[in-house]
Amino acid sequence: MDPRFAALAALAAAQHSAVSLAQVQQIGVSSALCSKWVKAGLLERSGPRSLVIAGSEPTWKRALAAASFDLGGAGALAGRSGARLLGLDGFTGDDVELLVERQFRNRASSGVVRSTSVGLSRGDMVRIDGLRVLRAERLILESPRFGFTQAETENAIDSALRLRLVSEQRLRTSVVARHTSGLNGGRQLLDALVDTGGESRLERWFLRLVRKAGLPRPMLQKIFRDGTRTIARVDAFFPGGLVVEVAGHGTHSSRRQIQSDAQRQTELTLRGVRWITFTYTDVRDRPAWVVARLVEALRLAA
Repeated sequence: MDPRFAALAALAAAQHSAVSLAQVQQIGVSSALCSKWVKAGLLERSGPRSLVIAGSEPTWKRALAAASFDLGGAGALAGRSGARLLGLDGFTGDDVELLVERQFRNRASSGVVRSTSVGLSRGDMVRIDGLRVLRAERLILESPRFGFTQAETENAIDSALRLRLVSEQRLRTSVVARHTSGLNGGRQLLDALVDTGGESRLERWFLRLVRKAGLPRPMLQKIFRDGTRTIARVDAFFPGGLVVEVAGHGTHSSRRQIQSDAQRQTELTLRGVRWITFTYTDVRDRPAWVVARLVEALRLAA
C-alpha cells in the first residue's frame, strides 16, 4: 500500500472518515493520484473540497466533517446540527447546517450554508468531537437564519440555560441589541425569551401562566443558604416568601429525591418560608386552578 494512502487513512480515522482536499495535498498526493484513488474505489468524493474513505460508514458526523471541509476553514456548524452536537433538547435529526461570514457565502458545500454580516470569532466557537460548532449563545442568536420554529427556539434557550451553556442576562442583552439593530430574527428571539429563565418546558409553561394572570414574576432557581451550607435551590420564589416548585414526571420520584425534597421543604418551613407544589398535570391541564391557588398563596404569604 502507498504510504501516503496509509497516512491519509490514519488522518481520516480521527476525522470521522473524512478528509479535505487541502489535507490530501499536504500529504503529497497530486490531483492526478487522488483521482486515480477515487477511480480505484479507495476514496469517494463527498463535496467540492472533501472526500471520504470508501466503504466507511456514512454517519451523520462524517457528513458534518465533510461539509465543514467544503468551506475551506471558514465558518462553523450551526443551526440544528450545532444544537444536536451541544446536546440541546429536541434536536435529533441528521441536519447538516453551517454558518459563514458574508464574504464566504458563495462557497459550495454538501450541507446547508447560511451567511451572516456579523463576524465570527474564535470565542464564538467550540470543538466537539473534533468538529467546529458555534457556542450556544451565538447559535441561538443565529437560529432564525435556519428557520427555527418557535418551539425549536424555546427548546434551544431552555436547555442551554439548564446545561449552563449560556447566561440568561447576557443572552437577553444580546437579543435586545439584535432586535434594536434590526438584524434578522430579533422579534422571534424576544418572544421566545418572554417566559424563559427556568430549566424546563414545564417551568416555561408555569411562567406563562404567571405572566398572563398579571402576577409578579418570581425569582427563578433561588438558592437558600445557612452560612456556607446550601439548604435548597428552588424553582420559583415570589415576593412575601412564597416558594413554588413545579414537579415534572419522574423528576422527583426516586426514594433519594423524595427524601431530598422533604428535607428542603422542612428546612425552609422552619425558617418561615411558605411552600407549595404544582405537578405537570396541574400546569398543563388545570391552569385556572393553578392560578387561583397561586393567588391565594400569595395573599396568605403577604
